[in-house]
Amino acid sequence: MIQHRLSDYVSALRPLLVTPACQTTGESSAQDLWHTVLRGGDDAADPIISQVTYDSREVGPGALFVCKGIHFSPEYVRQAIARGAVAYVSEIAYPDLGVPCVQVSDIRQAIATVGTLFYDHDWDDLTLIGVTSTKGKSTTTVFIHSILTAWARALGKPRPGVLTSIRYEDGVVDEEATRTTPETLDLYRHLHNGVTSSVGFMCVEVSSQALRYKRVANVSFEVGCFLNISEDHISPHEHPDYEDYLNAKLELFHQSRMAVVNARTQDHDRVMAAASKCEKVVTFALRGPDDVRADIMGCDLQQVGLIQSFTVRLDGADQRFSIRLPGAFNVENALAAIGAATCLGVPLDSIRSGLDQARVPGRMEVFHLDRGTTVIVDYAHQKLSLETLLAWARHDYPSAPITMVFGLPGEKALNRRQEFAVLAGLNAEEIYLTEDDPGQVPVVDICQQVNSYVRSVGHAPAHIVPDRPEAIVRALDAAPDNGLVLILGKGSERWQYRGIDTAIVPSDTDTVRRYIDQPVESRTIKSVGISSRLS
Repeated sequence: MIQHRLSDYVSALRPLLVTPACQTTGESSAQDLWHTVLRGGDDAADPIISQVTYDSREVGPGALFVCKGIHFSPEYVRQAIARGAVAYVSEIAYPDLGVPCVQVSDIRQAIATVGTLFYDHDWDDLTLIGVTSTKGKSTTTVFIHSILTAWARALGKPRPGVLTSIRYEDGVVDEEATRTTPETLDLYRHLHNGVTSSVGFMCVEVSSQALRYKRVANVSFEVGCFLNISEDHISPHEHPDYEDYLNAKLELFHQSRMAVVNARTQDHDRVMAAASKCEKVVTFALRGPDDVRADIMGCDLQQVGLIQSFTVRLDGADQRFSIRLPGAFNVENALAAIGAATCLGVPLDSIRSGLDQARVPGRMEVFHLDRGTTVIVDYAHQKLSLETLLAWARHDYPSAPITMVFGLPGEKALNRRQEFAVLAGLNAEEIYLTEDDPGQVPVVDICQQVNSYVRSVGHAPAHIVPDRPEAIVRALDAAPDNGLVLILGKGSERWQYRGIDTAIVPSDTDTVRRYIDQPVESRTIKSVGISSRLS
């Protein structure tokens, strides 16, 4: 990477600078220093920036520190300066810190600007695929990544990169994800790693928050996939209403050369109008009794065990594909992946083998207990995904009594509390309410509100068990023979947002596997509060 001086960052930020362009400590020496920075050319007053970061714990000598976040404290700036930051970018100038402040009007756009300069926009050397939707983003992104991996393997090229809510792989880093789409500087770092590792392709799960808050600013996608949308993520911390949510999703097309769109998506006309700005639009859909037409049309679904096959007409001939996930909704996700692959020119053999080999941790993972009870661990966490899952469950397990384990977040998507609870109350025979990213809201308070909605529509007992692994174990212990247990919301994630921190915890899949592997007499665990865990 080319190393840039502080004056280069100031120049890049000039459209965002607050007048006066830069605030100082109020000391004459600091004012002189800042004027020197604006002129450039002085090694001492205009240092080379060795790092751009918004994490004060990561700051090293020569860093440009960026002040952001709803929980931001001025103490973080002081920590950054103590660790070697030579200047900071902020919407607020803090007095008496001894280093220049680049005061800007829009910190999120500023982050994208300084990050793009720091990494020299080198992700233009990658072919990026972006996927957005209310449900199915992770599965579809994994499907596309598996297809591209099969193609790369056939060509003897490096494994492509992928950034999903499940995992980050960029050729350098291979780690569990902590959010759907990484924050801007983290995203840019992953893309830079992908360039230096010659991964060629990077598949990115793009959330509405990433689009609304400019996390993917200055990034261009070769293909943008729009799967579906329903009312979700409405809260003071996310989107004020559905209109804002939809508009955020549609931003993906403004950054995409080609588009792949579900022909059955809600607000189809608006979505297609936005997609029409792309050079090419490919539609997909499952064949139904109506007259919906699509470029990629799936039909003749057949399921044997957990392997599901279907037919798609490509290049004038019917082609058979298979995936290792049940449910027609997962075939839709596969159709979207096929659409993206055709846009990229992937050969048919690689599409077929990629879909067949794809594994999606924490999505429709099926386990069996020794008394005939089936356990499904799934990421379903909002109304549309739960409706889809329940429709599949009622079709494949028509007589099985349903036990559900789930929690709901404390500070976002507040509409889910009623919507999810009502669906649970109408469909489950037993419910266990537990933790799911409570943030700064007490878990019990969330569960009690959800329980009030459950009780308003049904008579299913709802047990409040704040410790999630314990809730899962209690549900598995109590589930009737030949029943169906749905463990929802977290899947394979091994973290919980508590307070303003992220806690590392066992995933739902980990908990179920440990339960099955333990002797029957030692399976039940006692509650010891929110931190209890299976041994």
